[in-house]
This record gives sequence, C-alpha cells and structure tokens, in this order.
Amino acid sequence: MPLVTNLVDDKSPLIQYDSTWKTGTSTDDQALDQHYHSTATTNDVMNGHATFTFNGTAIWWYGSLRDNHGTFLVQIDNDTYGPYNGYSAVDQFLVPIFNISGLNQGTHQLTLTNTGSGSTIYVAADAIVWQSNVGGEDDQLVTETIDDPDPRFQYQDSLWISPSDVDVYSNGTGHYTEEQTSATLTFTLCFCHAWLKPYNILLVGEMVTLFGKTGPSNGPYTVQLDGGQTNTYNATINLPYYGITLFHADNLGFGQHQLTITNSPSASGQGLGIDYAIVSSLLR
Repeated sequence: MPLVTNLVDDKSPLIQYDSTWKTGTSTDDQALDQHYHSTATTNDVMNGHATFTFNGTAIWWYGSLRDNHGTFLVQIDNDTYGPYNGYSAVDQFLVPIFNISGLNQGTHQLTLTNTGSGSTIYVAADAIVWQSNVGGEDDQLVTETIDDPDPRFQYQDSLWISPSDVDVYSNGTGHYTEEQTSATLTFTLCFCHAWLKPYNILLVGEMVTLFGKTGPSNGPYTVQLDGGQTNTYNATINLPYYGITLFHADNLGFGQHQLTITNSPSASGQGLGIDYAIVSSLLR
C-alpha cells in the first residue's frame, strides 16, 4: 500500500488562521530566510489558533524554536495534546514542533492554539506535512502535471486573462480573473477504470492538487469537487506568493472527476490566479 507524503507551505489557504496571525517579514524577522521557502506565519496572541483539515494517518507541524516562543496546545479531532514548549535559547528552524502518527486512515482536523505569555508569547507555522495510505498492497502511485493551458482546464474565455505577472508562474503561463461576479474554472480528471494497452495496467483515480497564487490582490474563492460540498478559502496575504496549494483532495476513486474553483471576491480588485494541477493515479 503506497504511503503518500504531502506538504503545504504556511502560505496555503488550506491552513485557516484566525485574525491574530501575521505574515513574517524580513523587517520583523532577520532570520526569515532560514524558514522553508523563506516564509513563516506567526502568532503572539494568547488563544490565537490555526486549523488544518487532512486525510491521512500522520501529520507534522513544522515551525521554529526561539527565545521568544512559548507554549501551545494541539487538538486532533476531539483529543488534546500538550502543552508543548517552543522556547529555545538558540534559534532552531524547520523543526517539527508537533507530530503524531498511527491515526486511523480518514479525515482529521488539527487545531494549534497559542498558550504562551509574557516574553515567550510566539508560535510559528512554517509548513505542514502529512501522510496517507492509499490503494492496495502492490499498487504504485503515478503522477501527472496538468498545466493551466491544457484542454482539461475549461475557462469562460471572456472572464479569464493571462496575469500581468505571468513570468513567475510555472512554465510562464497562468490564468487570472478579477471579475466581481464569480468566475468558474472546471477541469476533468480522467481516472478511468480500464485496461491501458499494450501494458495491461489498471488505472484507478487517487489525488488532485491545485496550485496558484496568493497575495494582496487575491481574495476568497470556493472549491467544489464532483458536485459535492462547497469549501471556501481565502488567498489574501500581504505579499505575492506563487505555486501555492489552493486545494487538495485524495481517495477519489476511479472514474471521471470534476473540480470547480470559483472566484468570490469580497472587495473590488480581488482576483484568482490558477497555475497548474497535479493528478495522481494508482497502477494496479
């Protein structure tokens, strides 16, 4: 059974921070370049919290240990762990400040809450890594990158344009909308339960991850998979970041799937930037 490892940077909208979290800057933190991708999100307010939902059996919250960092609690579903202490007299970066394994395969919710005080009030998010068991004992996972111009992406042409900063998108291509009315992007994952000739390999659908841009000109968006529940995220952040995970889903099952992402701006000028998707199948 393949063990799949996934990672999201702290700038991913999949990590839902409350309003007390702040984006680290080089002005505030001269050691910012020591963090993963030179980014970090920090909290210095007691009871400030962040939540991440994942499907898997193990998870690692990467942060840092520093002399102004303090205690925090972690809740996984209905179980509370800690308090843990992020204090260190010597700075340490890319540290898994919390991890747990042996969870039942399925959907779990992690909530980290700052319980620090005084001069040790900080806690940081750098990246989150989680693992999931997929498929059967002898299956192999294969991945494919689908860039945004691929015909499996469908756009309403009048509403989507090439972004002005397209040069920093993957392969120099991207799609962007800033419409005040919602615009929808749909693509189909052709995970077909059929034998592929001449190799006699069975393809079974497994995962999709969508990547795009977050930044000050980005805003809220919604994602719907296969006509199911609509999930709302927010891509607003103080600086532009590219190649950020905007959505992830796994254990999709074989067959055709459809993902719809809709720009839902809460203010004038907020846009949605799409870069590429990675889809994964199991070879059985």
